Amino acid sequence: MSKFSPEQRHEIMAAVDALTMQVIARVPLYQNAAGTVLVPLHPLLDTAELDLLLETTALTLLQVRSCTLAQGGTALMVPLGEAFALLPFSRHFPDVLGHVLQIVAARTTAETRGADELQGPLP
Repeated sequence: MSKFSPEQRHEIMAAVDALTMQVIARVPLYQNAAGTVLVPLHPLLDTAELDLLLETTALTLLQVRSCTLAQGGTALMVPLGEAFALLPFSRHFPDVLGHVLQIVAARTTAETRGADELQGPLP
């Protein structure tokens, strides 16, 4: 598992907060009993207005799940992190790429550092 420094955690949380504010301004968010934040699939796709081929590809990669809403209806939902991954491909979210790349870079750095620590010096 990746270990993040306090600086990396701060960077990641700042990026997640910025992305969450952009999503919540356009699409409602839900939370399931396990605490996972979910985004309704169809409003997300309608808001993102992705190219048809990209949208089709995204549908094959996303972990779509059917959820029962408190009002009694059901909706197809995706985890918030997966919704973040779609945003850079939308023309309606022009400044999110920097935030997504910031999260990826922090995670990659932590994983690389963790791998170095696990392997140790060569004999």
